[in-house]
Amino acid sequence: MNVSKKIHKTYPDKIWQRSYYDHIIRGEKDYQKIWEYIDTNVLRWDKDCFYNSEMEQ
Repeated sequence: MNVSKKIHKTYPDKIWQRSYYDHIIRGEKDYQKIWEYIDTNVLRWDKDCFYNSEMEQ
């Protein structure tokens, strides 16, 4: 039995993130681009449409 089927039997509610996709890092340039995104992500929180400053308090 594959992992997805086993998880769905154990947890009937959906637990996977919608529209998620994996990305294979194919070189140093790709790695640097992803690292910069992760490293600077917190600086962009207040611009995110799902960000709510009231939740931080």
